[in-house]
Amino acid sequence: MKILLTNDDGIHAKGLWALYKRFSGNHDVSVIAPDRERSGVGHGITLNEPLRSSYVEVNGGYKGYAVTGTPADCIKLGLLEILDERPDAVISGINLGMNVGVNTNYSGTVAAAREASLYGIAAIAISMQGIEENNYDDIAHFIEVLSKKVLEKGLPFGTFLNVNIPDKP
Repeated sequence: MKILLTNDDGIHAKGLWALYKRFSGNHDVSVIAPDRERSGVGHGITLNEPLRSSYVEVNGGYKGYAVTGTPADCIKLGLLEILDERPDAVISGINLGMNVGVNTNYSGTVAAAREASLYGIAAIAISMQGIEENNYDDIAHFIEVLSKKVLEKGLPFGTFLNVNIPDKP
């Protein structure tokens, strides 16, 4: 399975790389994420300045693209310019803090998944309650299982999953 990982917390966020560690052993994984924190930007896109991407090394060897724009920009740039092949799935997260109710309108994590769904790609936004990072591995495992089910069953065009998990072992 070809997977594109992104987030709104930036290329250096631990939750993003927990997903990478989980998926990279069995899947073809690309990482395209904002070059810095972009929480709360919603579904904004960059219009009046050039978008730039840099291939960077993170956390002692992991590699991905850092983009100067928003999470939605990362999806657009990834699909239209960076990736050679369209991914089977886009996973956005792991976001620290829940994305529920009205907050989904402001969330860059959710916007990235929504943007992928507009291209007809199965997408999951993943967020966790609280700000503790202790359970990233368990959450990444759950998302791997869930993503397999999503790809088996499919999602209607324009539909994505917004998954929020309590920060409990």
